[in-house]
Amino acid sequence: MSETETAKNQEELFDKEKLKEIIGLDIDSLPLEPKEHRSAGIIGTAGHVDHGKSTLTQALTGKFPATYSEELIRGITIKLGYSHLDILLCPDSGFPEAFTSNARAKCPTKERPRHLRCYSILDHPGHEILISTMLSGASITDYALVVIAANEPCPMPQTREHVAALEVMGVKNIIVAQNKIELVSKERAFENYKEILNFFENETSFGTPIIIPVSAALGINIDILLAAIYKKFTPLEKKLNADPIMYVARTFDPNLPGTKPEKLIGGAFGGALKQGTLKVGEEIEIRPGIIDKKGNAQPILSEIASIQTDGGHPLEEAQPHALIGIATFLDPGLTKADKLAGSVIGEPGRLPEIVRSIYIRDLHMFPRIIGAKINMENAPLKKNERILINVGTNINFGLVQDVDDDSANIILAKPISIQKGEIVAISRLIEREFRLVGYGSLDY
Repeated sequence: MSETETAKNQEELFDKEKLKEIIGLDIDSLPLEPKEHRSAGIIGTAGHVDHGKSTLTQALTGKFPATYSEELIRGITIKLGYSHLDILLCPDSGFPEAFTSNARAKCPTKERPRHLRCYSILDHPGHEILISTMLSGASITDYALVVIAANEPCPMPQTREHVAALEVMGVKNIIVAQNKIELVSKERAFENYKEILNFFENETSFGTPIIIPVSAALGINIDILLAAIYKKFTPLEKKLNADPIMYVARTFDPNLPGTKPEKLIGGAFGGALKQGTLKVGEEIEIRPGIIDKKGNAQPILSEIASIQTDGGHPLEEAQPHALIGIATFLDPGLTKADKLAGSVIGEPGRLPEIVRSIYIRDLHMFPRIIGAKINMENAPLKKNERILINVGTNINFGLVQDVDDDSANIILAKPISIQKGEIVAISRLIEREFRLVGYGSLDY
């Protein structure tokens, strides 16, 4: 449980000096620019649909993460979105004006902003029908930015479900962005603030979170939110000496329509390293690889042609805690439209085995359905029940073969290659939508 100080009234909620006190950051003691421009970790957005996750991502980074035509038409995030955040400091400015980002790399004075730290941002969809996509992204998330709109009661259904997903996937550090404060009175904003505190303190394992009131649309308090991110989301230790394993969240054909044959490049993979390193020129294996109609898997071998950060910067070596894109020499037809999403990448012969049957240990089923619009009890798993499984970035259907109080045997629709011990998230069909209902630990 965290011991974060809170605002006691609406005046304190909007007092920048009080927010500075809550964050507890001394800008005079901040270090010099880091030697390496590498992501300190992956920040995942979370929250109910239309609470402003993508708009806040744009306010922080300058990039709107929803780029697909269907997303732009419908005004919601459907696929996982990538953005890159550079936190910058204006050395001779006071708090909070000293904090800015790559969305606006300028200082109030003529001084040059100094680079403090950078992060990858993974923008998750908030719609209830896309919980499996959110779980897939949460599996490679290090920290979470929970976005809660001030103009709606808290918690909304997918706020509950997303926060539960973060808990299940082992995300420990969060910040709450109380968004859309421009749409409500100060009195209502403080009432919403108390609702947020009550939800986290009484219904979650996070305790009292840092809550920053913001307006993503108008850019209000973005500087304070940047300071909170810098303070709370500290760099994580990297397991560089272990066998590399990259969890693949996206795969695509990087070639634009009409590209001439001689200028075509190979298929691309997006995701994050869980451990180890990958270098340009190294041979790699993709598992489970191509899966035929009978469910047989054929691993794929290729070579890394290039590596890019989420910000588009080339890398010679990829490390954990960063979103990366890897270009290969594979036929781009193999990777288009996320055909190989849910795979893992590593050294040939060093990846986890390919399995079709899994054993879930330490099975825990929630007592009630989280995220449903009405209060519903959650029944235990049943033999021959068809469920949806998330493990790593792999989304799979499964059939329950055997089950008892704390374990279950599951036959998967498609084979997987995932490390033992990873969290398995379980969803079941509730009123025509899949809802997160339980979790356990992967074995086979």
